[in-house]
Amino acid sequence: MRKTKGSVVFSLFPFWEDDWKMKWVAKIEENLVGIMLLSVTAVLFVNITLRFVFSNSFVWAEEFIRYGIIWITFIGVAVCFRRGMHVGIDFIFTILPHKGGRYLKLFITLLSMLFMGLLLKFGYDLVVFSFNANQMAAALGIQLAWVYLAIPIGAFLSLVHLVFVFIDLLKDNDTDEKPMEETTNYG
Repeated sequence: MRKTKGSVVFSLFPFWEDDWKMKWVAKIEENLVGIMLLSVTAVLFVNITLRFVFSNSFVWAEEFIRYGIIWITFIGVAVCFRRGMHVGIDFIFTILPHKGGRYLKLFITLLSMLFMGLLLKFGYDLVVFSFNANQMAAALGIQLAWVYLAIPIGAFLSLVHLVFVFIDLLKDNDTDEKPMEETTNYG
């Protein structure tokens, strides 16, 4: 479905012209979320063990866990958009006629794209402000802009996935019969 080289999506995002590139991006997203989840869990486990067994803990652990969860959240949002795994109320789709359900999916996707575009813009502004203000994390000693960078990166990845979902919904007349995750399958 995405292999047509003359489509609007590929002229907007030429990097995503081939399915293998989207698979590569998807693997990076999922591996990043997995690595962050494992590292946050390991630091949390070690810190709890240190606190209760030795009555001592790492000072930086709480910040690391918090910032790791922020990155997991924003990259995970993009993964969920790609897989169609966000929580939704599908009861509405069962009472609407097929064409009405398709239009509702298009509308919801457009609203999500608008929100991600705004999140991208304001997240970028926050990152630039944080770099210029030289805001630092107290315990880790890193610039907070590196933490806030998760916002525009996650919003951009989500926006790319939503553009593909929207184009697939426009092109595919049988989309109303399929679950949303089938419209965004990269392979």
